[in-house]
Amino acid sequence: MNNDTVVGLMKELTATLSAVAGEFDKRIAAVVEPVEETDDEGPSSGALIARANALLAERRLRRQHLPAELFHEPAWDMLLALFVAADDPQPMNIKALVAMADAPVTTSQRWIEHLYKLRLIDRVIDPADRRRVEISLSAIGQDSVTSYLRAVAKM
Repeated sequence: MNNDTVVGLMKELTATLSAVAGEFDKRIAAVVEPVEETDDEGPSSGALIARANALLAERRLRRQHLPAELFHEPAWDMLLALFVAADDPQPMNIKALVAMADAPVTTSQRWIEHLYKLRLIDRVIDPADRRRVEISLSAIGQDSVTSYLRAVAKM
């Protein structure tokens, strides 16, 4: 495969991913409502974090044994990584989050922007170094991932 073919395939993939993100923007409601809590809280936050860590590890392991393009969901990897990082005193920056997504930088940055538009993540500029942007789950993002992990635990 020559360089022109690879470049053409990369451009086609980028255009497709942009179209998918655009379609998500069109379909999403103006506000993403957090799922209501039930009386049965389910697993502890520690158990949910352990489950999220296990999901991340399973996803990495899958890519070691099967073609990575079969399981390309950078947004989900980012949400799980941010959920796990919520208890970490070190803030997550864009560079670390991109590394967790196991996707090209430009693709990851597009997904970060999309997650921000969906109000699932918050971005804060580091006052000490304005080039650094810290990323965290928003309250809506935290509630959504927690709700998902609790629902999976009940299965």
